[in-house]
Amino acid sequence: MNQHCGSLSEAGSVIMRLGRALAMAAWITGFGLMPVVCGAAEGPGRHSDSLPAVQRIGDVQRGPDGRIIPRDPSQPHENWLGKGRTIRVGPKRRIRLPSEAARIARDGDIVEIDAGVYKGDVAVWRQNDLTLRGIGGRAHLEAAGKAAEDKAIWVIKSRRVVVENIEFSGASVHDRNGAGIKFEGVSLTVRGCYFHDNQDGLLTRASDDGEVTVERSEFARNGDGDGYSHNMYIGPIRRFTLRFSYSHEAHIGHEVKSRARENYILYNRLADGADGDASYVIDLSQGGTAYIVGNIIQKGRRAENAVAVSLAAEGPKYPSKGFYVVNNTFINERAGGTFVRNRDPAAVATLINNLVVGTEKALEGPGTTAHDLISAGGGFRNSAQRDYHLAAGSPAIGAGVRPPTVNGFDLMPDAEYADPLSSIVRHNGSRVDVGAYAFSRH
Repeated sequence: MNQHCGSLSEAGSVIMRLGRALAMAAWITGFGLMPVVCGAAEGPGRHSDSLPAVQRIGDVQRGPDGRIIPRDPSQPHENWLGKGRTIRVGPKRRIRLPSEAARIARDGDIVEIDAGVYKGDVAVWRQNDLTLRGIGGRAHLEAAGKAAEDKAIWVIKSRRVVVENIEFSGASVHDRNGAGIKFEGVSLTVRGCYFHDNQDGLLTRASDDGEVTVERSEFARNGDGDGYSHNMYIGPIRRFTLRFSYSHEAHIGHEVKSRARENYILYNRLADGADGDASYVIDLSQGGTAYIVGNIIQKGRRAENAVAVSLAAEGPKYPSKGFYVVNNTFINERAGGTFVRNRDPAAVATLINNLVVGTEKALEGPGTTAHDLISAGGGFRNSAQRDYHLAAGSPAIGAGVRPPTVNGFDLMPDAEYADPLSSIVRHNGSRVDVGAYAFSRH
């Protein structure tokens, strides 16, 4: 005891010592000097399965050199020193399931999930600035009758999330809209993922400032058969971008459905297939502004709807800066097919350099066409094998015109979709070829 405690009773001395010990333990733990997530360090420069590289403590954090650093409250978390941890998930790791990682993750974390099947494991993600990725191959999340919040395999409520290399299948709920991902946040990027055999592949809710980007991903056979569920169903958000992806064989629903104010549908393969029964290939149901460039769009013989691309079928909701359909290849295999139908009397549909095969009806509703080619066969390399590259002698070669720049967006195609889920640079000659592919002169 020091001199300031000399007048205390022996019982009081014991209590004071105990209190000091508890306070010191709390201080040590609270400032990250004791690990708060299980896992052993693997040496300098390495990640453990779960030990944080930088530990956040409320409004301060411990830097790599051990110093306590206060956070500038004027700066968002992504601009702060800490960039989060890497949490590794797999059957042979300390954290075995993605749902376990969802419970312990923090803002800014990277969650790496070993390839393999995770059956019946569903999760809700609430943290911001997350990267969720499969490693060593795709991580396959098979619903097996389970659904987070009775909505989806993953429900994501976050800002700024990237999902990479994950497979989602089998989502089904009583409301008939069980999704691979139900996104309820603000900004989502999906890259290299595969959504198949769900009631909805990707489903998003309304968000005035929301943005969704999907690239190099595949959507197949999603849809409950009621016409209200689709391969992808993008709610009323600010901007939707789909590029270098393959969406096919939606069941009764649409290959792509979006209610976004701005839509960028660029360099994709969107197809009903030989026996698919999808409705629209692209449904921009509430109008808005759209750039549909460089896509292969195929309407199958068993399709539920004769229209391939539909604008404002449910009535226009947004003021439009235009509806631009440029350098696409449309193959119609259904009787009486229509390439584009525009139901917004205030929005002009502008069609340029499209190759339309199997129908003479390129546009229905307000709009203009320029240098579109309606052809019985298209002059393809091998249409029987779904190879829609131009063969020598195709009437599409050199039949186009250079498209303009509108609203700051250059409509000149600079890429081509390439199987599987990729792209290549498009080489345009002095005379532009019509359709999604430029003729290869090499």
